[in-house]
Amino acid sequence: MARYLGIDFGEKRIGLAVSDPTLTIAQPYKTLIFVSLKNLILDIKKLIQDLEIEKVILGLPLTMKGTDSQKTQVVRDFGSKLMENLDIPVIFFDERLSSVQAHSVLRQLGKKPSKNRPQVDQLAAQHILQAYLDREKKAAQ
Repeated sequence: MARYLGIDFGEKRIGLAVSDPTLTIAQPYKTLIFVSLKNLILDIKKLIQDLEIEKVILGLPLTMKGTDSQKTQVVRDFGSKLMENLDIPVIFFDERLSSVQAHSVLRQLGKKPSKNRPQVDQLAAQHILQAYLDREKKAAQ
């Protein structure tokens, strides 16, 4: 069974999450360090092959009013590069408040978000992917 990959794109770190094979639960997976766009795409392609990913869900950082910002365009450009290099769908998905939720989870665990940035990125990717999975399940009902 295939899985989905959730991505929280940042210019320094990229948080990743994967779904379980039933496409029900998202789990934090890993954080990639941005070295170059070429390396990042190669790393993601390898993960897609290794984990049998069938769809990529890319967090889109909209403003609280739901409009694009400068960062939104950076993510759209990255998403376009992914689409050019992958043979699977890349879906943009609203990521508003995903980092806020990630910070909240870490604080509940007694950890400081500022000292656990890679975990913040993974948890944000998990939140994005879980919200997408939940919406997809609801739409199927």
